[in-house]
Amino acid sequence: MSQVQLARFSEVHSQGARFAQEMDVPLGAYQKMTAEELFLVMSSPALGGPFATDPGISEDQGLVAAIVKCSANEGPYLHAHYNTLESFTVLSGKFRINWGEEGENESLLETFDTIAVPRGVVRTFTNATDETSYILAFIRGDTPDDFADVAMTPAAAADLDETFGTGTSIKIKGLGWRFDAGVEAPTLQVTPAEMEACIARFNALTPQTRGGVARYAVMHPVTGQAAVTGDAGELAQILDIPAGAAVPAYNRTRTTETLMCIGGTVSLAWGENTDSSLLQPWDTACIPAGTPRSITNTSDSDAKILSIVIGAANESFDDVDAA
Repeated sequence: MSQVQLARFSEVHSQGARFAQEMDVPLGAYQKMTAEELFLVMSSPALGGPFATDPGISEDQGLVAAIVKCSANEGPYLHAHYNTLESFTVLSGKFRINWGEEGENESLLETFDTIAVPRGVVRTFTNATDETSYILAFIRGDTPDDFADVAMTPAAAADLDETFGTGTSIKIKGLGWRFDAGVEAPTLQVTPAEMEACIARFNALTPQTRGGVARYAVMHPVTGQAAVTGDAGELAQILDIPAGAAVPAYNRTRTTETLMCIGGTVSLAWGENTDSSLLQPWDTACIPAGTPRSITNTSDSDAKILSIVIGAANESFDDVDAA
């Protein structure tokens, strides 16, 4: 696709009720799989199952992005991704990341912290506050088949059938979910120290500042270039834009950039005719290669932007030109 696409968070619908009805299972059963509410911000039209249903942005770039809403102490079942790299950025509140065969290991993430959970690790996330909180899950894969890699544990199937009635897990399998993590599908074990190396703790990052805009290097495929060594072809950074400051017009010549407003309000302008739009919290824009863009904070308070850039496996990300 060659045009800039926008997803207004207020216009992206939660998927749970629809899928629960289609599978003829209680809504609570589906929420055990995906958490309370899942808002599919971006996906590819080539994907099947829950990753392809009415995304806010339909873009075939090997990136799925979903905002997940969780009430206090809520989260999905333990699960593993085998072919895709699943990362999380906390958008509000705090979240516990548990991992291990029974979720025996734990790390606490604060707002704007990011974790890239290694492939094959059984993991889950839980709202660690007393208020409803939100977390962004973004998943990177190379082919459509890669995304059919999510496996819950057998204990999840047993709990579904016990809680919601015999046969519930079979109905959910019909949508492509699996319950063989650690059985048919081997899992990867990582230590707390190894997992800590996969976390970019926002308050511990030292930004590079240009033109008053602070840039926090969150994820880069080359070790040492960011807090987290991520997937080949994937770059993530957080821009902190003070009131009245701007990111001057620039262009990425080879890579696709996804911009999500994660705090405040900014004006995003793009194209030769400088089309523009205001981005409020969790609004998202997908900007194809070759499109000039600029970001201006016209408000009277700071704003933050999460930038995720997707390129080829050997991408150096040196494709930025001043527009």
